Amino acid sequence: MEYHEGVKHIIISSFWISIMLCLVRYLSTDYNAYIIVFWRCFFALIFMFPWLLKNGVKAIKTDKMSLYILRAFIGIIAMLLWFYALGIMPLPQATALSFTAPIFSAILAYLILKEKTGSGNIAAIFIGFIGALVIIRPGFSDYDVAAFIVLLSTSLWSIASIIIKKLSDTEKPLAITFYMALMMTPLSFIFALFNWQSVANIDFIWLALVGLTSNLAHTSLSAAMSKTELTNILPFDFTRLVFISIMAYIFFGDHTEILDIVGSLIIITSSVYIAKHKSRSA
Repeated sequence: MEYHEGVKHIIISSFWISIMLCLVRYLSTDYNAYIIVFWRCFFALIFMFPWLLKNGVKAIKTDKMSLYILRAFIGIIAMLLWFYALGIMPLPQATALSFTAPIFSAILAYLILKEKTGSGNIAAIFIGFIGALVIIRPGFSDYDVAAFIVLLSTSLWSIASIIIKKLSDTEKPLAITFYMALMMTPLSFIFALFNWQSVANIDFIWLALVGLTSNLAHTSLSAAMSKTELTNILPFDFTRLVFISIMAYIFFGDHTEILDIVGSLIIITSSVYIAKHKSRSA
C-alpha cells in the first residue's frame, strides 16, 4: 500500500512541477529570474498560512533547524539558476537534463560522505552522463550554456533532495514545505532587491499560481519520499518529461526530439541502477 501511495504522490508531484515550469517559462519573457523566484517564494509562504493557523505552531516544531537552513541556502541558488535556464532553453530539454540529479547525488555521496562505490556504480554514472550528452549534443545545439546552467542547478538540487529525504524521515511533508518558503522568501528578496522590476497586476495571478503549484509539487514529493524508498519511485519520475512535453508543445510549440527521450531513458536507467545498488548496500 505504501509503495502505491509513493508512486501516486511522485506522479502528482511531476504534474504540478510541469505546470509550474510552464508558468515560469511564460513569465520569463517579461521578468528576470530574481523577480520570479522572489514572488514564487512569497506566494508559496502566503499559501501556507491557512495550514499553519489550522494546525498551530506545534505543526512546525522541529529539532532539525540546521538542516532546514542548509536546504534553504542551497535551494535558493539552485532555483535562481533553474528559472534563468527555463527562460532561454526549451522546456523538454531542460526537464530531460534535470533527471541527472540522482547521478550527481551518487557522486556527491562518494566525494563528501565517503560512501563506497563499486565498478557497477562508476559505469552507471559514466553511462548517465552519456545520456546527458545525447540530450545536449555539444556543437550541434544552440543551448550549450543553458544546458551547463541546468546541470549546475541540478547538482545543487541533488544535495537539497538528500536533505529533504533526511527530513522526511521525521518531519511532516507540509512542515518541510513551510520552512522552505519561510526561509527562502527573505533570501530571494535580497537578490531581487538589486534586480527589481515592477509587476503588472495581471501577472500577480500567474506568480501566485507559481507559488501554489510549487507548494503542491514539493508537498507531494516529500509525501512520496516518506512513503517508500527512492528506488521504488524513481522510475515514475519520468512522467515529468511526458507531462512537460505535452504542455510545452501546446503552449509554446516546443518539440521533444527523439534523442531527448533516448537520453532521458539512459539517465533514468542509470539512476535506477545506482539507487537500487545503494539500497542493497544499505
